[in-house]
Amino acid sequence: MREDFALQAPLPDLAAPLSAVTPLIEAIGQPVFIQAAMQFAKQMTGADFTSLYCEGDRDAPLLMGTASHLGQLRADRAAVGYQRHWGEDRNAALLLGAEGEGDFFSHHEAEDLTSFTYRRDCYDLPGITSRVSMVRRRPGFGLAVSLYSSTEFGTFPITARDGLIATMATIMAAAERHVGFTLKEAEAGDQDVQARLALNHPTLTKREREVAAMTIKGRTAAEIAAILGVAETTVITHRKKAYKRMNVTSMRELLARM
Repeated sequence: MREDFALQAPLPDLAAPLSAVTPLIEAIGQPVFIQAAMQFAKQMTGADFTSLYCEGDRDAPLLMGTASHLGQLRADRAAVGYQRHWGEDRNAALLLGAEGEGDFFSHHEAEDLTSFTYRRDCYDLPGITSRVSMVRRRPGFGLAVSLYSSTEFGTFPITARDGLIATMATIMAAAERHVGFTLKEAEAGDQDVQARLALNHPTLTKREREVAAMTIKGRTAAEIAAILGVAETTVITHRKKAYKRMNVTSMRELLARM
């Protein structure tokens, strides 16, 4: 059975005890967040695996974490398979904005998959029988929470749909804050690079320093332009001026210098 549709507000409510929600909240910003999400999902829905994918300014979704109460080896096996086949998955397209902004729900079983290798790598080898997902797309950002059932558990029943959506919505709310903390750490890294640039190249203007720092972090001119709210040609101009002030001619030289 396959389901795929946009979610409409309000989402179903979840009658979760405080004792179940508290560990999830306390794990926000911590490395154990995905394990806390797994524990919460297991308690509320019986799910055996969970994963969290984020899409920001890259061309492919980034795996923020995956876990299984049946053993991390099985979760990692599923993640490796998905990394190989993510381009075949509708969730990846939704994360990248193929259907515009909003919240989306999907439910499918292993037998619904037409690709033999996709089913083998992502479902048969790790022992997964079905998946439900909630994908949230916002301007410049996407987040996907997925729950999976195992061969030991069987498939998710259609009668459990509201509970599954409510559980994923709760994890989504916590995950948005968790990813926010992660992004803040990345921004702190940008600030560290800017501090080094300011110390070693004091003639750089503030904007040249910002552009150079983001270039060092691996962002393209188009990505930097979107972040700064300026034209891509403006970014290229700032980058050229920064290179000249630092006496380098390419990003490779810049990275070697740093």
